[in-house]
Amino acid sequence: MKKNILITALLSSVLSISAFAQEDEGWKLHTALSYVKVSGNTETETFGARAEATKNAGLNRYDLKGEFLYGKADGKENTNLFSLLGRWERLISERLFGFAQADYIHNKFSGYDYRSTFGAGLGYDILKTPKHYLKGMFSLGYTLEDLKVGGTNDYASGKLEAYYTWKIRENLRLKEDASYLQSFKELTVYYITSITSLEVKISDNVSLGLGYRFAYQHRPPANYEKTDTTFLTSLIIDY
Repeated sequence: MKKNILITALLSSVLSISAFAQEDEGWKLHTALSYVKVSGNTETETFGARAEATKNAGLNRYDLKGEFLYGKADGKENTNLFSLLGRWERLISERLFGFAQADYIHNKFSGYDYRSTFGAGLGYDILKTPKHYLKGMFSLGYTLEDLKVGGTNDYASGKLEAYYTWKIRENLRLKEDASYLQSFKELTVYYITSITSLEVKISDNVSLGLGYRFAYQHRPPANYEKTDTTFLTSLIIDY
């Protein structure tokens, strides 16, 4: 009896995995370009670009991201940010998955030349409906930093991430990407990042977007602010 129950459970699991493993899609590319220039009493100029390439290949999912921000105020550089992230996800069940990822961030005006984290962990597709998609992830990793003051720093770290998409209407979508990185070496060292965007589709492949980027570091180097914020309007193209 127990043997029959076990076999039935195993067959159900195999059939379930096979059902979602058959979903094999090609690469999708999502790009956003932003440019803002203000003249008058103050001359400001900001350029931004973001790109994300994703692929669902059966049990495997791939995600590649890049971001660039550059700005000037009265002819003087005040923003210079560049980031990359690569992640591989492997489905364990219909919603549970394991993953490995690496990221690199250069932010000239946040007190460090670069910060890079390598990690692996587990994630779960919390919501999967026609209107809502929410994914949560937790990973353990190792972080390397090159500080402008104080030299290099490296430490074991933990990271929480959440990705949410709300399809408000057929042509209107809200997205939120949030992350929390915690050093296990010094508990006062942690980083919070949030990117919120609202996208309005004007054709099959083109949208207009409003975006707000918030970055917080709890213990920045001396003479650097804890918080950076950026607000941009964007032209978005999907391939």
